[in-house]
Amino acid sequence: MTKIKICGNTRADDVELAVELGADLLGFIFTHSKRQVRVEEIKDVIAQVPAGVERVGVFIDEPTEQIGKVAQACGLTAIQVYRPLTEKDRSLGLLLLPAFRVQEGEDLTTIPLEDGDHPLFDTWVPDSVGGTGRAWAWAQAREVVRKYPVVVSGGLTAGNVDGAVRELHPWAVDVCSGVEAEPGRKDHAKLRAFVEAVRRVDRE
Repeated sequence: MTKIKICGNTRADDVELAVELGADLLGFIFTHSKRQVRVEEIKDVIAQVPAGVERVGVFIDEPTEQIGKVAQACGLTAIQVYRPLTEKDRSLGLLLLPAFRVQEGEDLTTIPLEDGDHPLFDTWVPDSVGGTGRAWAWAQAREVVRKYPVVVSGGLTAGNVDGAVRELHPWAVDVCSGVEAEPGRKDHAKLRAFVEAVRRVDRE
C-alpha cells in the first residue's frame, strides 16, 4: 500500500477528515509559507492525531535547535527539511524526510542520502518552496526508488497521482495544493477523491 501524506494542514476539521480517510502522514508547515502554523495555534490539533499517523513538521533552513523545540512542543514524529541534514538533525531521533526540489534533467542518484532517509522529491520553482502545484518528471527518480523509500511530492492531484504510483511505486505520495480550496484550507471532496485514487491504483 502506498502511504499518503497530506501536507499544509492548518485546521482541525481537515486533520480529522484526513485521519478518517486513512492518511499515513500529516504535514504541518512551521516555516515561511502561506500555510505556516505556529506552535501555540496548532499543538492541540496535532495532539488529536492518533498514534500510528506520522506528525511531520516542515522546515526550510531553520537550525536544529529550533526544529527540536518545535518537535518537542508539538509531539512531532518526523521532520521534512529543505536543506542538507546535519548530524544534529539525525540525533533528534525522528523520521527524516530530507526534501529536494527537482530540476529538469537533474541526476537524483548523486544526492547524498543515508540509510533510514525517506527522501521527498518536490518540484523546483524559482523563489518558491513547496505547494507550487507543479509536477516534475517522475522517471528521474527511477534509480533512487530502488534503494530508498521515496516520497513523491509536487503537483499531485486525484487526476494524476495514479501515474506517479504506477511510474515509481514510491513509499509515499504527498499532496498539498492539489486538495485545497485555498491555501491552508482543504477541499474535502478533493481530499476524498485523492485518497480514493491512490487506493484504487494500489488495488490494481
